[in-house]
This record gives sequence, structure tokens and C-alpha cells, in this order.
Amino acid sequence: MDAPLSKQKRFVDWLAQHNASFQQLEFREVLTDGLARKALPDSAQSLDGRTALTLFLMQQSLLKESAFFQPYLDMVPDKIHTALEFDDQDLEHLKGTNAYLTIKELQQKLRQKYHDTMRIVGSDLKEQDGYTWEKFLWAETVLSSRAFPAHLFGGGAEGEIVLIPLADTLNHKSRHKATWIKTQQGLEMSGAAASKGDQLFNNYGPKSNEELLTGYGFCIEDNKDDMVTLKTNFSRDPDQERKSAILKQLGITDETIHYLRMDSIPELLLVAMRVMAMNPAEVGYYFDLMEQQEQEGTEDKEGDPNVREQRLQDLTERTGLVLAKELQFIGLRNEFAMLDLVDLLLGTKARGIMEWDAQLSAPQNQAQVFAQIYRRGQREILKSCAEITRGMFSVLLKESQSNNVNMERAAFIGSSLQQEALAHAERRPESLDTYCDAYFKAKAHEEVRSMSALKQEAAQQVLLTASSIMHEQRDSVFGEALMSAFPGHGWGEQGGGVEEDEELDEETEMTMQLEQDAILTCFLIFESRYPDHFKRFITAAKKFDYSSQLDEDMRDDVQDLHQSLQDTLESTDPERFDFQSTFTVKAFLWATGLLETLSLSFHIDGELVSGILAPRDAASAVS
Repeated sequence: MDAPLSKQKRFVDWLAQHNASFQQLEFREVLTDGLARKALPDSAQSLDGRTALTLFLMQQSLLKESAFFQPYLDMVPDKIHTALEFDDQDLEHLKGTNAYLTIKELQQKLRQKYHDTMRIVGSDLKEQDGYTWEKFLWAETVLSSRAFPAHLFGGGAEGEIVLIPLADTLNHKSRHKATWIKTQQGLEMSGAAASKGDQLFNNYGPKSNEELLTGYGFCIEDNKDDMVTLKTNFSRDPDQERKSAILKQLGITDETIHYLRMDSIPELLLVAMRVMAMNPAEVGYYFDLMEQQEQEGTEDKEGDPNVREQRLQDLTERTGLVLAKELQFIGLRNEFAMLDLVDLLLGTKARGIMEWDAQLSAPQNQAQVFAQIYRRGQREILKSCAEITRGMFSVLLKESQSNNVNMERAAFIGSSLQQEALAHAERRPESLDTYCDAYFKAKAHEEVRSMSALKQEAAQQVLLTASSIMHEQRDSVFGEALMSAFPGHGWGEQGGGVEEDEELDEETEMTMQLEQDAILTCFLIFESRYPDHFKRFITAAKKFDYSSQLDEDMRDDVQDLHQSLQDTLESTDPERFDFQSTFTVKAFLWATGLLETLSLSFHIDGELVSGILAPRDAASAVS
């Protein structure tokens, strides 16, 4: 407390006169909105409780020595440096973080609140009499930094607040034992044992640094309660409506906020990202399963509930999806895609902070020092969560190469509506149920490689791309025929294609996507005759008719592709490219269905590597 000793003594004497007990921190004079309304004019009676308290603080401050609460207000600083008081230079030190936009928005809303309030009470509480924006801001920061929830004092609706002189002088200490008890005499606080001369602390609760900075004006180094907030955005997803419906069943909406903590990614965020990573086939499969679940429930409506529950459990085990509560695993393709999206999200968030770090000057005041503490905490949390994501990706990649996991089945979970697919699909492998835990065990004795290195390996081991097909050219005639058909974008070069940040016009981008799809389609048909590197994958793929999921427009496009490639490829080698018995329209539909179901992309060092999920056989895997 920085107030002069005379003010401190006056405050202590005033507390004693009004029955405050210092051993129990007990005080009965509390500033409530009810008390505030009694002192305010009729024009203020329609205002909400917080605004009434704000005006009351302004009024008491302007009354000076005649104010009942003046001894208390003497102890309140004239300027409380919460983030609401940050000027443009202070805000500069928050650029790139969540808090920057949050605080700017709060400042704008608060200024608008002042103008709206003065339109209501301005005839009674005039700006020229001291009811200024600056005084309003001061009163609001008093409330944000010192107010208690009203229910602590035995009353008040949700969200109502009160000011309790003396009790609000205690500083915050994380995880400090502090208990507030409402008694017949007043409010008592008990806490950890303290000796004479020790500072007494309160515990504001598990507050993140963003909350502390915004509401109280300080941050804590290595705050165990710190977090990074994230929101998922489906607004640009062409399948937004159906995906939002899935998330709604799980209690997740566009407004759901996910909280990242040190070494902790919330499961609900992973669920949301799995849904975001769903392709149309997986979304359709999910809704088909939901329909089956509803039918099972309807059929058993009058039956034994235990039997009904067992049937639903059997359905879940048969399909490999956990319905109604959470999506813990959809399939190998989806899990790789989800982890790639999470890595991209975390990386984008971290880069948004670090890009500003180099541009910021050294802190010039305490507000900027706290802003730097906040920035460091955000970076460290994002870094720790990126390490978790990297570890999960590493374990998943190892599992995809394991002989103990039937990956061709796992890869096809969520890929077909056919009963044959349902009969063959299996649940998420047991070894994947705790693959996050497996990462932490591995971390203790084995350094995890960079995410870029892991994705490069994944691209080689489980991703079949147009450039990898053209680069390997195990059949030279086949490779030359494809290169003559698609000469424009360097598909025959290692890494051929386009860098992620390279600007392309819409027509070129569409042309490249069509070319890649055509190359993959031809390769799948070619490989299906005599499987070599992808025997396990092709053998599994032949069991299912994915073409049943293609709509009429897609089927017409496949017919056109078949016709356009026939002359080019058949003229190269009619025996290899037999469009009558091998490269048939039916084969093109089959391959296109596979492509639509199992397409996968990885973001690797600024490049987007796209292809089809096709785990290689272990014996022929590329090292």
C-alpha cells in the first residue's frame, strides 16, 4: 500500500469505528449496487448494478471529504494500471497476442458504455461537474481490480459484484489458501498461518495472465494457471453445415473456447479438429451411422434397455466410431490430417506473436514489462503444445508402420457406407488409445525429431503423391507416358508442384489439382494390376466400392477424364494402357472414389504436399 501514513491511519481508524475485526478480516460496510442506487438520482435507477456502482464511486470521489467512504477511497490509487488504461505504446507490446484485440475491444466497449450512460444520467450527473470519461474509467478499473462476487456476502444474482473495504487491499498469490466465510457478523477470511510482519495474501482464483493483466494490471512469471485461448472456425468449410451439426451433438459450437495450458491440449479441441479434418466421405459415413443408431434405438424402444445399450455398443465397435459423446479416433487419414491442422494452427498462432517480438522496443514502464511476461508465457504454452502434437504425430507414424496394426483397415474407417466395409472396419488400435501418454514416456529418454522431419517421413511412407509417382518411375514406359500427358508443372521432379505461399491464379490452381488427381487415378489403376510397393493397400482397396459415393457430376467428370486420356496413353503403349479391359470407366470410378475418400495433405516448411493415404509395405518402404 503506497498511501501516506496519515491516510493509512485514517483508513484504519475508520475501519475500527465501523466494527472491522483485523484478526478475522471482518467488515460490515460493503459497497453494493443497492447502496449505490440510494445515493444516485432517479435517472440512474434503470442502470445495471455494475454501472450504478461505477457512478457511485465517481460520486463519492467527487464529494471528497464529505463522502462517507472517503477514507476508503483515499487508499485507492488515483490511477490503476489495468490493461483498460493501456495507451497506444503499451498496446504495441501486446501485438500478435489474443490480449491485443481483446483489450482494444474492451476499451472501445467501455468508452461506448460511458457515452450510453451519460445519455441516460447526463441531465443529473454532468460532465462539467466531474463525471468525465477519465473518472468513469478510473471507477471501472477500481471495480475490475477490487470487486468481489456478491454471493460471497450472502446475496446477489449471478454476475453481481460488491466492494469490501480492507478485504480488497490483499494482493494475489496463486494457490494460496484463502477462504471467505459469510457469518452473522459479517465476512470473515481464513488462510495460511502468518507471523507478525508477514504480508497477508488473497487468492483471486486460477487466473491466467491475460485475466490478471486485463482485470488487475499485472502478470506472474511462470504462472501455473496461464493459458492460450483458441476458437475453431468452420466458416469457409464447404461442408460447414453438416460439420457444425456433428459438433453440436458433442456440445461444441462456433463460440466454444478451447484453453491450451502448459503441456496440455484439451481433448475437446482435438475432437473439434478431427471434425474439421473430416472429408465428405467421413462426414457422410458419420451421418449414416447416426441414422443406424437411431433405427436401432427405435426398434428397441419398448425392449430391454440393457439389450438396447448392448446393441448400440456393438454398433459402435463394429464401425470404429464413438458416437454421441466424443470422436476419439476416426481413422488414420483423419488423424494425420487432424494433427497437421493442429500443428498449423499452433504454428500460425506462435508466428503471430514472434513476428512482432523483433519489432518491439525495450519496455519503458511496468505495463510494458507485464506485457512482455504475458507474451513469453503465451509462446511457452504454444511451444509445449506443439511438442505434444509432434509427439502424437511421431507415435501415430510408428503405429502406421507397425505389423501389429492392420493399417489398411484402420485407414478405411469412415470410408464406405457398404455393409462389407462395416464388417471389416475395426476400432482404433489399442496402442493408439494412449498414444499421447506414449509420447510422454518416450520423451523421457528419446528426443523427438522436428515436425518437418516427421512430416517428410510420413509423406514418404504413407502418402502417395503425383511427384513421387513420377519421380520413382518403376515402369519407365508408364512414367514417360504420364509425363507426356502432364508436362506442365514439373511432376517428374522431386517435390514437383507448388509452394504453399506461391501465388497462383484460380485457373492454374484448378488445373494443377486436376492434373495431380489424374496422375494418381492412373497410377492406382496401373498398380492394381500387379501391386508392388502398395500390395497391402491395394489388396484392401479392392474390397470396397468407393465409387458408390460419387455424385452424378463427379461421374460425368470421370467419363470426360477417361475419354481425354485414352488417346494420349493408349497410343504410347496399347498393351500397358488397355482402355478396354484395364483402364475402363469402372476402374476410373473406383480410383476416383479412393482419391475422394483418402486424399491427405501435409504442410511442410511452407509447402503443401498433397496426395492419397497409401501406407507402403514395410519391406519396400522408402528410407
